[in-house]
Amino acid sequence: MSKQSKNPQPGYATHAYPLADLTRTLPPLAAFQAFVAAAQLGSISKAADHLCRTQGAVSRQIQQLETHYRCALFVRHASGLTLTAEGSELLTVAASVLTQLVQHADLHARTASVVTLRLPSTFAIRWLLPRLADINHALPGTELRIATSADDAPDFTTPDVDAIVVRGTGQWPGMDAVPLFAEQLTPMCTSEMAASLSSAADLAHVTLLHPGHGHEEWRCWLKSVGAGHIDANRGLVFDTLELTLTAAAEGHGVAIGDPRMARDRLRAETLVTPFIEVAQNGLSYFVVYPSQRAAQSKIRAFADVLFRLAQED
Repeated sequence: MSKQSKNPQPGYATHAYPLADLTRTLPPLAAFQAFVAAAQLGSISKAADHLCRTQGAVSRQIQQLETHYRCALFVRHASGLTLTAEGSELLTVAASVLTQLVQHADLHARTASVVTLRLPSTFAIRWLLPRLADINHALPGTELRIATSADDAPDFTTPDVDAIVVRGTGQWPGMDAVPLFAEQLTPMCTSEMAASLSSAADLAHVTLLHPGHGHEEWRCWLKSVGAGHIDANRGLVFDTLELTLTAAAEGHGVAIGDPRMARDRLRAETLVTPFIEVAQNGLSYFVVYPSQRAAQSKIRAFADVLFRLAQED
């Protein structure tokens, strides 16, 4: 508080820090959260589990604070962590600031319920958007914010994501996973290309379109129909199922994917399924969120709505 503020806004405290001080570079908020969690739990690993971050990430964030304040915040020993005198002082300040921020967020939440969802782009376009009116009707007063990602991992290192839709087995430590539906795999292509496919063996003569770099989808389906001798690694690779289906609809080859994600194209017959065989790859779509958020009614309600719609599908 070296000099008086010149901020003319009404209600601005006369002796508060000037704007230049309030906007100077400080460590990120996530670093303070990591520090408070480690201080209260006495362990980097326990803090990482609580925050759904890696131990390395939590360690780096605490190191950021120690570098910024030019002092050690913890004494590290075999049984855990003990705060230094400087660490104790910072904990008092950090806990107070975070408490005020949380209280403000809770106050805001009473007037505006927002659910931020991250999900695969194809799932967003082909499954969620056609059901958006039903979701809004079931959750009046809730604002849904949607972001897409190609990552099949429930990563909550960014604090602005409430829930994530991912493909997987449903086994993620520290996470609640609400199952939507099991993924099914079948080839899809134009009717013209389908005319040249009298059996699975004919796939050896067309371009295979892959919705990812692992080629697992084609390998799974070919094995299930007894055509494992066909090279599943050849063809074109895309980073989303949506691009793969678009390429198939334009006649560039035969895609593999869940027919739920191509329902409008199959109805319009811009794509057809040349074979009746459908394979299960052991993966399903889940709504996932950290277990400690299960008490948040807005997240539970949203997951329940998606679950219900998936069962009606």
